[in-house]
Amino acid sequence: MKKGLCLSLLMLLGLASATYAYSYDTNIPLPGKSIAGAEMQRDTLFTAYAYAHRIAPPDCTSFSIADTMVSKPRQDNKWQEIWTLKACSRTAKVPINFEIKPDYNAYTIDYMNVKVYSK
Repeated sequence: MKKGLCLSLLMLLGLASATYAYSYDTNIPLPGKSIAGAEMQRDTLFTAYAYAHRIAPPDCTSFSIADTMVSKPRQDNKWQEIWTLKACSRTAKVPINFEIKPDYNAYTIDYMNVKVYSK
């Protein structure tokens, strides 16, 4: 009985993981006019995709960055970009603040100013 139950649970977990397989476009450099370097883009990419899950329709499995643009010019190694995230039928314009320090690079999503559009 325990062996059958364990096998059933393993099959259920396998089915659940196959059901929630997501597709992310991870090509670097990103499209558009981002001035963030390749390493900073790569570091920021999955945080942006994690946010994209918040705006995505429930059955959405495909995510991409459609465009990037500088919205506040670089000054004192700080700037802001707008990344356009695609999550199936929804698009979000996500402001991301970047900062380059001598010891590290930093980025934050400006959640209060995200704009979401639906088709």
